[in-house]
Amino acid sequence: MSRSIKLVDVAPTMARVLGVKTPPIDGRPIGGVEGWDCDRVALAIVDSLGYGLYTSLEPYLPNMRKMAREGLLLEAEAVATSTTPAIASILTGLLPQNHGISNTSQASESEIRSLLEWAGSEGVRSAVVMEEEGARTFQGFVEIALGVPRALSAPDFDRQILARSIEALEGDPRVLVAHFVGIDRAAHRGGGIEEIREAASAIDGLIGEMAAAISERAILMVCGDHPIHAGKLQGVFDSGSVALILWWRGLG
Repeated sequence: MSRSIKLVDVAPTMARVLGVKTPPIDGRPIGGVEGWDCDRVALAIVDSLGYGLYTSLEPYLPNMRKMAREGLLLEAEAVATSTTPAIASILTGLLPQNHGISNTSQASESEIRSLLEWAGSEGVRSAVVMEEEGARTFQGFVEIALGVPRALSAPDFDRQILARSIEALEGDPRVLVAHFVGIDRAAHRGGGIEEIREAASAIDGLIGEMAAAISERAILMVCGDHPIHAGKLQGVFDSGSVALILWWRGLG
């Protein structure tokens, strides 16, 4: 890559794959996927998957490691230090100071449109799977918005994210967004590297199942939202970038 990559580049990259127009935004499409014969996207947001953490844990993440080697592994500049504004930037292509979303209630009230809404306005069927309160902010704007109860344990929550994602895929969306939280939950509990590694390994298995379930014409994008921002491992790895993997089954 001849330029630095930021998380705001995710939405315009997805839009290019889907063939939909974007409003004026801060991000730009990532090069390198133009020759991939794809017109669908599945985005797996892995909370707290910083780039340094990913590279340290890569030997324990066989599915993501395979995707990174066959496709693209990018170090993407994080644009926020907490989840809601980071995900807003991922999905709108706007920096936090330009979308102004710092919590879920603001997301519900915001007039800023996301990739899912851009796609929907052009007849592209979309799905989002995340925690219940977050999923409600998309209801009425996307065809499929499925929520998972926050009260579940992190492993159960992430397994339900996968299950509901596979359920959403039965509706044949051309874009799917799912949010896995296990690493972030482990960090907030004060877990050490073993707990973080266990959470990351579990998510890697779920992403492998997601990769097997999506269309053969779908790009799977896996990205962190911010590096670890809590607990004893805060600042141990890099604090400014996240892992971003782009993969298509045809590359294997």
